[in-house]
Amino acid sequence: MMQYHFTLKDNNQRMYSLFTWFLFFLHFIAAALVALRTTDNNIKLSMYILLGFYSVLSIVYFFLKRQKKAWETFRLIMALLYANFWFMNVGGIALLIFATVYLFVTVVQGKKTTVLFSESGVHLTRIFKTIIYHWQEMDNVILKDRLLTIDFKSNKFIQAEIVIVAEEVDENTFNLFCTENIRVDQRRD
Repeated sequence: MMQYHFTLKDNNQRMYSLFTWFLFFLHFIAAALVALRTTDNNIKLSMYILLGFYSVLSIVYFFLKRQKKAWETFRLIMALLYANFWFMNVGGIALLIFATVYLFVTVVQGKKTTVLFSESGVHLTRIFKTIIYHWQEMDNVILKDRLLTIDFKSNKFIQAEIVIVAEEVDENTFNLFCTENIRVDQRRD
């Protein structure tokens, strides 16, 4: 049984990055508000130190962001600082809520969208579910220069760049495989 398995380029990485920066600015503002509103000089001093540390980390990240693990390291350090902030200033429940949201986003970010082409159809595995498309639903499937296009009879289409291929795929052989499967299913109708 012939199969083709691809991992698609994840266009959501920018969204995860923006979410992390949103968390950063949210905590920066929260720490600034705590520093401005408190009358306790020890808390005020600790918030100013935290704000300074946030600023220094951002500057260091800006200069080192091209390094291989810079983003992951920055995100982890900031998450630990956020967790400490919520625990020290609000309590365990806030820490639990923050940790849950952060871990959920981290797990979702690690998921990849994959597509499997087999004689039974196309299996598109996204973050939370797998969608199975039968060949009879498709009008055309083309792989050209690592760009996969699936054209449905319903005028819907999926187009995505392939980033990881288990083994190098001959585009002509793949396109022929898809064309034959679409034709076979059309004859069955």
